[in-house]
Amino acid sequence: MSSVPSYENSCIAPAATGLSEVWLVGVSTTSAGRLDAYIVNLANINTPSARFIATQVDTLSWTGLAPRGCYPFTNTRNDLNSPVVMQQFGTKSYSTNVYPNGTIGEGTFFTNYTFVSPTLFSFSPAVDGINWFAAYSDKRSAATNSRWTGVRWRSTWSLVSRGTFDNILSVYPTDRPLLSVGTFEPKASGAGSGYHTVFDSDGSGMAYSAVASPAPFNQSGDRILTLANPQKVDMNGITLTVRAIPITMNSVGYILDGASDDTTVVYSINPSKELKLRRVDALSDVAPFSSSMVASYVDTQIVVYTPSVKGKAIFNAFDTVTRKWSGPGLVKSQSTVPNDPDDTSGKTPISAIIGGIVGGLVVIAVAVFLIVRHRRKTRSPEKVDADDNSAGTTPTQQGQQEQPQSTQLSPQALYRERPKVHQPQLLPQLLPQPQPQQEPEEFLHPSRRIKYDPHLFPPQHPHAIMYPDESFTLPSTLEPAAGQYCDNRPSVDVSDCPAYKKATYSTSQQHPHSYFP
Repeated sequence: MSSVPSYENSCIAPAATGLSEVWLVGVSTTSAGRLDAYIVNLANINTPSARFIATQVDTLSWTGLAPRGCYPFTNTRNDLNSPVVMQQFGTKSYSTNVYPNGTIGEGTFFTNYTFVSPTLFSFSPAVDGINWFAAYSDKRSAATNSRWTGVRWRSTWSLVSRGTFDNILSVYPTDRPLLSVGTFEPKASGAGSGYHTVFDSDGSGMAYSAVASPAPFNQSGDRILTLANPQKVDMNGITLTVRAIPITMNSVGYILDGASDDTTVVYSINPSKELKLRRVDALSDVAPFSSSMVASYVDTQIVVYTPSVKGKAIFNAFDTVTRKWSGPGLVKSQSTVPNDPDDTSGKTPISAIIGGIVGGLVVIAVAVFLIVRHRRKTRSPEKVDADDNSAGTTPTQQGQQEQPQSTQLSPQALYRERPKVHQPQLLPQLLPQPQPQQEPEEFLHPSRRIKYDPHLFPPQHPHAIMYPDESFTLPSTLEPAAGQYCDNRPSVDVSDCPAYKKATYSTSQQHPHSYFP
């Protein structure tokens, strides 16, 4: 065992030797054309150990400058010598099988065809020892006018049957693809089936059902891979970037992408259940995102290999069940990527949010009540009395009554108040009375008919307050007595007649400010 080597443009894939082991295949940048293969044990992901498997030097086939992808033969993983397909991309689109026993097949390629990128080489389906891919090439087929083609690889490496490709797919994805990911359910025999989901550079996505044939490709009518039934994918408000990395984990496709803070965001799609891209929120610190990282899976974990972090290669893993990252160098995410509105994983329950809001409103209401109560207790009795008098009025009346207060009132302002009716059981308090509407300035008394009379209301008593005589009882009628007219007008309010007032009020010394005309 040794430390994990560092390779730019490497690839990883699950190994048949154990649930905690992955293949690591890369080409040396110091020795031209040298392809190296390791199996890395991730039992302790913080200190992984690498076991050297094989090397092959072929300067015509292998280059450390080209990206590559590794793909397991899913249905033969119980075979300890089950290989992994290594496909190189770019101008040297060579491929080979790498076996755990130390064998590496010779590099082979399809004449006049090169494959563009591992992000456009979607894996689906898989039957027994055969894998199928929908691949985006550098050339447009004259027969289909499309760059998409079907590719089939076998785990048995022979010059006759190891690899086949076919341009005829029946239905062809977009010519401006950003990324593609395959999904499938492994089968032991028969025709394979699954989905290829292709995301366009314009931000949309389409899912295609895929049917694959294991039969020999002998006649012009034979097909390797058939795509059909294209359906639009609900992007769910998600925008993928050119850095996104696809991962096929059987029936579920995962996509890793870089967030705005350069942390790793995980998305998932399962076309067999729904055509919707979803964000998988992490419940822990997350792995930083790097444009040089490569990814695959082991069991239910997404495994990420980053070739150089502070001078050494590291592995991180994301458990798709617990939604937690592990491994060195994890950081807190400040991602601005929007959450999936339909995904409640890792979010505060709606009931808790509502309860918090209601509780906050109750606290605010109690605080306001206590403040108002405190202020009412500290105000003067006159202010409280004035507020009580306006309590039953309409908003319009309140607006008319509210006038700027002054600490010293003029005699005119004092005499504007209508005398209050005596209530013996509440003495010395005065019952609140409705305030009259404001009159023109020429009327200094609330009566609509009697103007200010200096003799009746002398100004030399600015603080005079009139109190009713306790022995006085209001008459049953307010009609003036015969011959007792006010200003010779028979229909005035008798309470405004001077004679009535003199009969009603008498001088009293019981109040220090009393004055009665």
